[in-house]
Amino acid sequence: MNCTTDAGVVLTLVMPIEVEDALLETLLEYPELAPGFTAHRVEGMGQRVTFIGTAEHVRGSAAHCRVQLVIPHRDAERLLDILRGRFSTSRVFFWMVPTLASGRLA
Repeated sequence: MNCTTDAGVVLTLVMPIEVEDALLETLLEYPELAPGFTAHRVEGMGQRVTFIGTAEHVRGSAAHCRVQLVIPHRDAERLLDILRGRFSTSRVFFWMVPTLASGRLA
């Protein structure tokens, strides 16, 4: 089995779509810290979500992007330091969870 049990963390970032391009470009600038990631469009809902424009207020949700990476914990911390320096805003939310295992099926 081609799998590691010391896979680090899953770092998840959620940001408004107006920040998406710049944040993704920043991740691409640091391939040693973010060697690969996934990005998905998602809808933010709830009291802590800031709506931009009438359409979001009517819909009750705000367009966001969610990015996820599986990387070593120390790389996640370094990456967060870089992102804090460039995107010092409360509208970019993150969380980290331990990865029990990761790998490729072949």
